[in-house]
Amino acid sequence: MFLITVILSPRAAHASTLTNDRAEANVLLSQINRTDAQVGRLGGKYDEALIKLHNYNTQITNTKATVAAIKQNVSKGNAQLRADVIFSYVTNGGSQNNNPLFSKNASKAGARNVYSQLAAGNINTTIASLKSDRIKLTQERGQLAAEDSHARSLTRAAAQSLHKAKVLQGSLKNTLSHVKGKIAIYLSQAEAAATAASASALSSATPTINVTPPPPDSKANIAIAAAEGYLGTPYVWGGASKSGVDCSGLVMLAYEAAGIYLPHYSGAQYDDTMRVPLVDIQPGDLLFYGYNGDEHVAMYVGHGDMIEAEMTGTVVHITPVRLGYGFVGLGRPRG
Repeated sequence: MFLITVILSPRAAHASTLTNDRAEANVLLSQINRTDAQVGRLGGKYDEALIKLHNYNTQITNTKATVAAIKQNVSKGNAQLRADVIFSYVTNGGSQNNNPLFSKNASKAGARNVYSQLAAGNINTTIASLKSDRIKLTQERGQLAAEDSHARSLTRAAAQSLHKAKVLQGSLKNTLSHVKGKIAIYLSQAEAAATAASASALSSATPTINVTPPPPDSKANIAIAAAEGYLGTPYVWGGASKSGVDCSGLVMLAYEAAGIYLPHYSGAQYDDTMRVPLVDIQPGDLLFYGYNGDEHVAMYVGHGDMIEAEMTGTVVHITPVRLGYGFVGLGRPRG
């Protein structure tokens, strides 16, 4: 559970907390992407285990049929064995006078020997078949138990792995939601405070200065017009085109249109521009945030407003000047 604490002052602590939360959100998003991929892989393994289980069940059904057939053969073998033994016993122990096969007639003696051999052969064959069938029955029962146990084990393991991955996935997404909620609160409350501070500072500064706005064809106004041409363009980290820009990319492209070349990094733009007091602010001046301007840059367009490419999920827009968020000062491009 997260404790959401909004700090409006001191300014540096607030900026640091917001930066840390944004970094945490990026880390969580990366972890969620990896977990989503893991869930996909484990889901595939679970599906594969279910297919194997189905195949094993088919084999088990076939094995059961084999076991039933062997049991039937064993029953037949036992019955045949009993019948052969009884018949042999009865024929060998009966009266030779009443049995034509065992009469004193010499022509019948060969027939009696042949019968005895056949009877003994049938008994031996039945016993051998019975032993073989019993061995098969034991083997098939063992195979049946092994197949069933293995199939169930594979399916349980796959289901448990998939469940754990889904639990982790849900936990990460819940944590990310909390962090995003904190960031949203920071932004909304700080925006309100900064807007009030900006309006107060600019209104108090205006009567005490006597600055002539740049002419319409000045490089500052050319840069402003170029920047406004990117209104609605999505924020893309490292972007510098109509398909997407970041904060320093927007400023770089705007002043490039005016013939002034600035590097694509807010900290470097801070170094390449002249420091200007807030009371001397003019349209085209740049507002820097973070230590030595290394976190964010925007362009003042006049009437207390600035144009910026703020962060991922936003588009280039015009908004009231903010003096919060670790604002460090103004910079005016040279030339």
